[in-house]
Amino acid sequence: MVNKNRIIDTELFHQEMGKLIFSFDQIVETVKYDSKELLVYYVLIKKIISNATSANILIYENYINETKILLRSAVETVILITYLAHFPEKISDYLDEAQILKVKCNFIAYKETKEGEPVDIWGNTCTKKELAKENKRCFDEVQESAKAKILKGIGIEDFIITEDNYEKFNKYFRNFKPEFMKYEKMYKELYKVGFKLKDIFEYSLRDIVYGFYNDSSQVTHGCFLDWNRKSKFTQREAEYIFHFFIKTTLFLKVLLKGAINFNTVASQQYLPEMKQAHENLEKLIYGRKLKH
Repeated sequence: MVNKNRIIDTELFHQEMGKLIFSFDQIVETVKYDSKELLVYYVLIKKIISNATSANILIYENYINETKILLRSAVETVILITYLAHFPEKISDYLDEAQILKVKCNFIAYKETKEGEPVDIWGNTCTKKELAKENKRCFDEVQESAKAKILKGIGIEDFIITEDNYEKFNKYFRNFKPEFMKYEKMYKELYKVGFKLKDIFEYSLRDIVYGFYNDSSQVTHGCFLDWNRKSKFTQREAEYIFHFFIKTTLFLKVLLKGAINFNTVASQQYLPEMKQAHENLEKLIYGRKLKH
């Protein structure tokens, strides 16, 4: 029987995972992002790589729970980018909602501030009157399509909060839930169009990410048993984390097939080191000698 409680060298894991992430990042940079859709994909991919890089640093410092939190964030972005790649016509709506969400966050700060009582926002002491101006400034900066949706949703012609229309603002922002945060809905829509990871196995996206996402959510929201137990980087933990590093980085080449071609001429130089790092990680996890 395999002993999965064997301690894994976190420094070696960190080094090899760093090589893997770096090589993939270099491959990403060889692609030309010359359309609105491709630019959106690029920003989201870089966010995933940033999460993975930060998680890898936490592995080195032996903060295993924090690693799961960061990879959970990466998983959310993997779901989103896969969805947008298969429904590119929804990218404009996504960009609108992202900006509306920012306006909503500012409104909530305004809503929760009592008249005459300054509050610390973004490191600055603000009054309710100043927050009202900040709401207007934030609204003025979003793109025109997002502005139109906000005004229509509230039922006003000008974005100015008054005693008479405050409840309209409050109702609109209280009920606003971005579609790009509804992960179960995205799973179902992808399933309806027949999206499966056929290059790997006949699984849906939900099948691939849900188990880790659910477990890491418990850690994120402060499951006492996880935080009260001292984490050791054993084979069990290393195998678990390794697979999700792969699912939140290298799987993108499969998930985005048809939307982005990562097989550029320039990308080929990074494949040998990526392959070697992958093999070394498997050897490290499963107890075989690494090659250098």
